[in-house]
Amino acid sequence: MRILLDEFEHQIDETILKRGLDYFKKGHVTDVNEFGGGNYEITVEGTETYTVNLSIEGNAVRRFECDCPYDMGPVCKHVVAALFYLQKDTLGITELPAKNAQKKLKKEKSVARQAEELLDTLSHDALKAFIHDTCVKDSKFRQLFVAKHIHLLYPESKELYKKQIQALIKTYSDKDGFVDYQNAKRLGNNVSEMAAAAMADLLRGQIQKAMFVTLAIIEEMADLLNYYVDDSQGQIGSSIEEAFAILEELTRLKLNETQHDELFGCLLNLFEQKSLEGWDWHFNSIALGITLVRSDQEKERIKLALEKIKPTGERWDWNYEKSRELMLELIRKTEGNEAATRFIEDNLSIPQFRTELIEKALDAKEYGTVERLACEGIARDEKESPGRADDWRHYLLLCYEQTGDIKNIIQLARYFLVHSNERRHPLVYYYDLLKSFVPEEQWPDYLEDVIKEIKQARRWTDYDRISQLYILEADWDKLFELLRQNISFERIAGAERYLADAYSNELAALYKKFILTYLEENTGRTHYQTVCRYIRRMIKLGARPIATDLIQELKVLYPTRRALLEELDKV
Repeated sequence: MRILLDEFEHQIDETILKRGLDYFKKGHVTDVNEFGGGNYEITVEGTETYTVNLSIEGNAVRRFECDCPYDMGPVCKHVVAALFYLQKDTLGITELPAKNAQKKLKKEKSVARQAEELLDTLSHDALKAFIHDTCVKDSKFRQLFVAKHIHLLYPESKELYKKQIQALIKTYSDKDGFVDYQNAKRLGNNVSEMAAAAMADLLRGQIQKAMFVTLAIIEEMADLLNYYVDDSQGQIGSSIEEAFAILEELTRLKLNETQHDELFGCLLNLFEQKSLEGWDWHFNSIALGITLVRSDQEKERIKLALEKIKPTGERWDWNYEKSRELMLELIRKTEGNEAATRFIEDNLSIPQFRTELIEKALDAKEYGTVERLACEGIARDEKESPGRADDWRHYLLLCYEQTGDIKNIIQLARYFLVHSNERRHPLVYYYDLLKSFVPEEQWPDYLEDVIKEIKQARRWTDYDRISQLYILEADWDKLFELLRQNISFERIAGAERYLADAYSNELAALYKKFILTYLEENTGRTHYQTVCRYIRRMIKLGARPIATDLIQELKVLYPTRRALLEELDKV
C-alpha cells in the first residue's frame, strides 16, 4: 500500500485513523530516530512498546512496518500515530502533551548505512570469519545463509530451488514448523524476490532456470499454505500468484521438448495431487496445461483428470461446472467446434453452456430454439435455483420482445414486476413494458391487481417495490397511506422528496410517532443522536411547533436520561 503523506487521512480506515490520532495526541509516540535517506524508526507505546519503521520518498511512504500483532488491515494505529507525528506541522496540530511537543528527532546513521560502511571497511578474511562464526552459533542465520546461496553448490534443478525454499521456511518457522503471521510476511517477501528474479531470468531468455524456480515456489508454498502458516496478510498467496503469472508467460513461449514435457507434467501433477484444491490455482494449473497440449497422450491425461470430478448434486457445484468448462476448452482446441457443440448439448446442466447456446440462437434468430432451451432451463432450475430460472426467463422475454409476442411479454413483465430483484433490469423497465401494452382504460385496475399479487407473494409488505410503483404513478395519496402503515426513519426520509409539499405536517407527525416508539426500546447516546437528527428533519419540513412539542414531551418522559437531554438541547 502506497501512502501519501499529505492525504493519508483519506486512505486509512476511519476507526484506525481515530485511534492513531488519539495515540499521537496522548503522547504515545515516545522516541523518533531519523536515519537519513527518508528512513525513520519510531517507538509507539501501547499495551506494549512497539517499533514502527518508515521509509519516505518525496511525498509518499514507500515502506512501513510495525512489530505489533495487528492483522485486520494493512495499517495499524501505531503507524498512523507515527504519520501524525511526522506531519504535525503540515496538519496544524498544536495541542500536544509537553513530552511530545518538546521531542526532537535524533539524527543517526541508519543500521543499513552502518552495515554498508562496514562492508566497505572489513577485509575478505574478516567477513568470512564473521560469517563462519555466526553460522556456527546462530541456526537461523545459518539456514538463511544457506537458503540464499545454495544454488552455488549444486547444478540447477527444480529440486535445488525447492531445497532453497525449504531452508527459507525453516528460517522463519517455529520449533513445530509453523510460520506465524509476522514471519509469513518476511518469508513471502523472500519468495517474491525469487519470483521477481525468475521473471528477470525469463526476460533474459533463461527459460529453464525460470521454470525451475517457479515450479519450486508453487509446490513448496502450496504445502505450506495448506497446513503450516498464518497467511493473514496474504504474502504467501501473493508469491504463488506471482509464480503462476510466470508460468502463464512460459506457456506462451516456444519451449523445447524437454521443457515442454517437464512443465506439462508438473502442472498436471499439481492438479492430480490436489496440492492447491480449494484455491483458484487448482484449476489454473490444468487450464495452463490445456494451452500446452501437443499430443493425444497429453489430451487423454487431461481428460482423465477432469473426468474424475463428478457432480455432487449440490445447488452450486462449482468444481464440476469448472471441470466441464475446461473440458470444453480442451475439446475446442483438439477436436474443433462441431465436437465442442456436441459436448455442450450433452452437458446442458452447466448454466454457461445453456447460456452459450441460447445467445447463439438469438443471434441467428432461431427463436424456437431459444424458447425450448429457456423453458427447459426454467423447469430444471425453478426449485433449486430460482435465480438461475429467472435468467432463463429473461432470455424468454428478450425472445418475445424480438418476435412481438405481446401476450407473453405482458405475462413475463408482470412476473418480473412482482418478483424481480432488479438483477437484469430495474423495476421501471417492466413497468414501462406493461404500461405500453396494457390498454390505457384497463391500466388502473390492472396495476392494483399487480400490487395485490405483490402483497400476496410475500409474508410481509414489500414496501420498496410497491412505493416505487406509486411514485412512478405519482399517486401521492396512496404512497402516504402505504408509508403510514409501514413507518421507519429511513422510509419517512425517503418519501420526503415526494410528499413534503402536500404532507409536511403529516410526515412530521409520523416522525414524532416513530421517535416515541423508538425511545421506548433504545437507550444510549448514539440512539439519541439518531432521534435528534430526525427532529431536525421535522424542523426542515416546516413543522417546528410539532418538533418543539416533541422535545418538551421527551424531557418530561425521560428526565433521568442525561445524554438524551444534552442532545435535545443541541437541536
